[in-house]
Parts: sequence; C-alpha cells; structure tokens
Amino acid sequence: MRRRVSAVLALLLAFAPAGAEAQGVVERNQSAWSPALGRELVYNLYRPEMPPSGGERWPVVYLLEGRPSVSDWLDQGGLAETMDRAIAAGAMPPTLVVTPVAPYSWYVDNPDPGGHGLMRTAIVRDLVAAVDQRFPTAACREGRAVGGLSMGGYGALLFAIDAPEAFAAAISLAGAVSPPIDRNDVARLKRADAFYDGAFGRPLDRERFNAWNLFTRLRMLEKGAAPRPDVYLSIGDRDRGGLLQNTTRLHVALLRAGVDSTFRIGPGQHDWETWRREFATALTWLGPKLDPACGHDMASSGAPDGSKPTP
Repeated sequence: MRRRVSAVLALLLAFAPAGAEAQGVVERNQSAWSPALGRELVYNLYRPEMPPSGGERWPVVYLLEGRPSVSDWLDQGGLAETMDRAIAAGAMPPTLVVTPVAPYSWYVDNPDPGGHGLMRTAIVRDLVAAVDQRFPTAACREGRAVGGLSMGGYGALLFAIDAPEAFAAAISLAGAVSPPIDRNDVARLKRADAFYDGAFGRPLDRERFNAWNLFTRLRMLEKGAAPRPDVYLSIGDRDRGGLLQNTTRLHVALLRAGVDSTFRIGPGQHDWETWRREFATALTWLGPKLDPACGHDMASSGAPDGSKPTP
C-alpha cells in the first residue's frame, strides 16, 4: 500500500503544473567558513519562502553535485520547482536544501598540496554546523539527509556510511559506485588515475582509493554500533560503465550490513532527463523519513532545544 501511495505522489510531482504551488527561495553563492579547508566553502540553497512557525523546524537535505558541476541541481535539475511541488503535494515537509560547491573533489579528505582539501570534513562538520547556526533547522540526525548524483551519489553514500549519526537517510542517483581495485589490476588502475581528478593522489594511490571505497567503509559500519542510515539507490537501465552492476552489488552489501536499502532501476541513461524524474520519485521515499521535531513533541516543547525558532 505504501509503495502505491509513493507511486501516486511521484506522478503528481512529475505532472503537476508549474506555478500551482507556493514558491521557495533560491540563494546562490552563499559561503561559510571552514576550518577544515582554511577558507570559505561556497554553497547554493533552496529554502521555503516563509520561516517555520509554532515551534517547527526545517529538515535539511545536503544535495551533492556531480562532476564537475557547481550549480547544476538548480540550473538543469529543476531543484526549486521539484521541491515546490513536493512540499505542496505533502510528499516533503518544508525543507531546506543545501548544495555545496565542490567540483572534482569527490567529497573526500584530500591533504595533498594543490588538492581540494578536507572536503568530507568541511561539509559533514563545518557546513552542517554553519547551516544549523544560520537557519531554523531540525539540527538532529532525524531531520537531516544527504543525496547526490554520479560523483555526488558516491559522496552522499560515503557521508551516510561514514557519519550515520549525522544523516538518517541517503539518496544516490547513478552514484559513481565501484569496487576496490585489485593489486594486479594494472589496466583499471590506469583508467582510475585518469578519472578521479587527483582526489586519491597523483598518480592514484591504490591503497588510498580502496580505503575511501564504499564497500570498504561499509564493512566498518557493519562492525560498529552506529545507527544504520536508510538508503535509496536509483539508476537508469541504460547507464554506463558498469554502474548498474556495481550499484546492484552495493545494494546487496547494504542489506547484508543491516541497512534498509531501496533499489530502483528505471528507464534512462546517465543524464538529467533521468535524474530529474528519479529525484521526484526519491523525494516521496524521503519525506516520511524526515522528522522536523527530532523526536520531540513540538506542540508542547517548541523547538527541539526548547527555544523558539527564528528566521
């Protein structure tokens, strides 16, 4: 029954006429100081037009760009319009969406001179704290999710697996999922060196790449006592480069690790036509998982910390 309701909501989001819902606000080129980077971290955002009231708070979705994008979620992905429709249809609560600008970083901590810096730490620690300080957010695990496409899909899964205490859910649309590189796989090592933009060293350090690999990190999550994030995987049936096979393998590994993983294979390729459609569908999955109250009774206690939210 729940799948049927989600399917109906997805259709409503896909075909609802533009302009029939309240409009959110887009703010570009915002910045927050990141001690991890030693510089400002730039981000774009979508927020509801009206601030929350009556002790309510906004959940936050950190939405990661693909390679080499800086604002494609807004410019090609229809982020604002899709969020407007999702909120108006009741598929999502009024939600803040933050899209960090981190092209070619692969969302990992890269200490190399001339590299992109400690980007994972910058986003998971510094940006989350800055956003929670600036906006009336549900500053808790239950009110926070991460998503992304392609390179950003890898980053979203990495953040959720690495920091499950910070993110309750993750969405990966055609995430750049790949297994570790075998010691003797010289051909693959050469291809990876050309593909990963120096994020794992120049030349690519196989051990470093494998240490940041999702399958490796998942084994660490499986052995620990941290809460498991819920995961939504989506990929087109005509996607490229073995991503369909690798995503299928990851889905199985997630289930074995005790993660509630949903896997959707739909029509499409590695393109925005596919991702726009699948993002709307993913929101119908995500909405019920977000708790703006952080497990508190908002009617009696106001904001999760007992204070009143401010715009």
